[in-house]
This record gives sequence, structure tokens and C-alpha cells, in this order.
Amino acid sequence: YGATTDVMREKTDRAGPSRPSDIPTQQRWVRPRPYEKVTIYDEFDPIALGTLPDPESPAITTHATVANRNKDLVLINGAIGVNYTGANGTGTATLSPANQIAATYGKGGVNAGLTLRKMTQARFVLDQNEVPQEDRFYGYAAKQLNNLLTNVDQVANYLYNEVKALVDGKIQRFLGFDFRITQLLPVTSAGIRTNMFWQKRFLMMGIGSDMRTHVDILPAQSHALQIRSVMLLDLTRMEEAGVGTVACDESV
Repeated sequence: YGATTDVMREKTDRAGPSRPSDIPTQQRWVRPRPYEKVTIYDEFDPIALGTLPDPESPAITTHATVANRNKDLVLINGAIGVNYTGANGTGTATLSPANQIAATYGKGGVNAGLTLRKMTQARFVLDQNEVPQEDRFYGYAAKQLNNLLTNVDQVANYLYNEVKALVDGKIQRFLGFDFRITQLLPVTSAGIRTNMFWQKRFLMMGIGSDMRTHVDILPAQSHALQIRSVMLLDLTRMEEAGVGTVACDESV
């Protein structure tokens, strides 16, 4: 994009020649990868399963749910993982260390869960990088919600907000972020969960083929019913400036 670093040239003459300048860009590679979900039912399952409904319709609904979860995983892995750059896609780009907030941040070297100081630092990271204010998101897990409800009065108390952040036991919006809860965020064996924050335009989802579902009878498998859903996609950061992580200790 280059929008966080580029500036306009001052015009100093009247009707002078145009002086074009390229927008600073860096090539990023999106390499869509195939995914599938396959479910097979015996030809007599609708009868043998007794009072259960025909499995075909619920299965398709389940496949759609699985596909959406898979899209979330692709987003998470692409947003905080290694991206590929350069004319041939052989270079690598990792998340900027300046955008990674440690588990010990604001606690004098002691690990902590999600705190108000970590959240305000996440906002500061984006502000400092001149990232647009709109379409900012924060991804967190159930334990971090518990941290905020238990320890951060500013989240739950409407006196601190023009619009109360806590509605129906979940955070909708706070500090300029729209909050998204998911247990798919990576967690280490030591209980350190990686939360992530981002601005929408700094991520690019490449969809070679969105979810498609095929329903077929397989004569070679005793006329079993096969439901197979497939999709082809990947995600990359467009710039590091608009994406960051927050490490949260779930053992405290």
C-alpha cells in the first residue's frame, strides 16, 4: 500500500510538468491451498439410524460450519505467520517485533493475561504506524474475556464508555477495536495464548475457489452417499504495520 509512509509532493510552479512518483510497494504472494471435508453415509443409514433425520441436510450444514472455521484458521496463520515476498516468492516476511506485545508487558517481567495496558498498547501500535482508525479488529479467546470481565472495570462499566462495551457477556467494541472471539488462536504448551489485532486492509485473502459441495452416489462403495466440500484459499499480510499480536498467559 505505502499509505503509511508515502507523502505528496509540494507543487511549486504554475502549469509545470507533472512529476509522477511510484507508490512504495512490495510484492506479496498468496498461494491458495486446497482443503476438503468428506462425509460418507451407507445406503441404509437413513433407516438404520432410526428417528434421526436424513443425514444429507445436517451434513451440508456441518460442512459449511467447518469451512468457516477453516477460513478463520487460514486468516490467523497468514496474519501472524511467515509470508512470502519478492518476484519469485522466495523471500520471507515475518511480523514486526515492534508489533508483538509480550506476555510480561506492563507487569515488570511477570506474565499476565489480557490487561488494559496491553490493549491500549495494541491501539498505540496501530496509531503510531498511522493505520486508519476504521475497520480495526481484535481477536481473543475465552480466557481473555474472563480476564477483562474480572479485572478491567473500564470494559464492563458503562461510565467509562459512550457505548457500553459489555453486551450479553461479550465485548462488542472497545478502544476502537471490533472484538472477535475464537478458540482457534494458537496457544503454547505453557499456556501462552496469542491474541491478534489488525486493520482490515492490511490482510488479503486470496480465494481461488470458495466452498463448493458435491453430493454423489458411489456405486463402487455399495452405493454409499458421499458429501464432499472443497475450497481453495490462502491469506497474506499486505504490510506489517497494520497487524500485531498480544501474548496472554492463560495460567494466571
